[in-house]
Amino acid sequence: MRQILLTILMILCHELSAQISHSHNDYEQKLPFDSAYNLGFDSIEADLYVKDGEIFVAHDYDKIKTERTFRNLYLNPLLSKIKANNGYPYTNKKHLTIMLDLKKEGRDIIKALSEQLKPYKSELKNVKIVLSGDMPTPTEFKNYDKMFFFDGRKDFVYTKSEFRRVAFVSASFLDFGKYWAGKNPISNETFQKIDLFVQEMHIKGKMVRLWGTPNTILGFETLQKLNVDIIGTDDLELLSNYLKISSK
Repeated sequence: MRQILLTILMILCHELSAQISHSHNDYEQKLPFDSAYNLGFDSIEADLYVKDGEIFVAHDYDKIKTERTFRNLYLNPLLSKIKANNGYPYTNKKHLTIMLDLKKEGRDIIKALSEQLKPYKSELKNVKIVLSGDMPTPTEFKNYDKMFFFDGRKDFVYTKSEFRRVAFVSASFLDFGKYWAGKNPISNETFQKIDLFVQEMHIKGKMVRLWGTPNTILGFETLQKLNVDIIGTDDLELLSNYLKISSK
């Protein structure tokens, strides 16, 4: 009976919690980092490559530009905000998640990140750094600095210690149904599949993120109804305005 009550309480807590705003492929914004930060986004995503020992932000390897390093676009602006806000990313002491999508040669990128971030570990204590993309296997999580968390996958089996290093569990919308443009409601079958997945993860104490979802009001409304914790978008102002209105 106690376990049943705990499970119900956990589900209710997730249902009552506000969704987290996530800036998908943030580096493609006119003002990387700043656009999402100025709107108070909870999570910011960047795609990473390593070239000649330097960490670059780009969607494709052949699109790498010398000046678009991780340090220039994200680390330095973030450290500046933390310094100005007495150890926190935001003035209201809200934490920030930086999700780093390792596009290829993930272990080499993690090694470079470790070297670059190590001097700032104390400054980054209120920032959650989540690695995604070309990640190590769960059995390797223990080999990496504890400042790094990992983007979970719904079909992976984790041990308890491995699962503690998982920040949230992600899945593609296409895992549950056909491509959805967000102009018409999703099918009841797709809704039920996602709902079951979300409930299963919440019972395990993990937040949920779906990728491949549309940048539309109906898309955001549907994710809210499904209690998906992390709502990603490329249209920052649209999501920001929607969440402000829906929270009233």
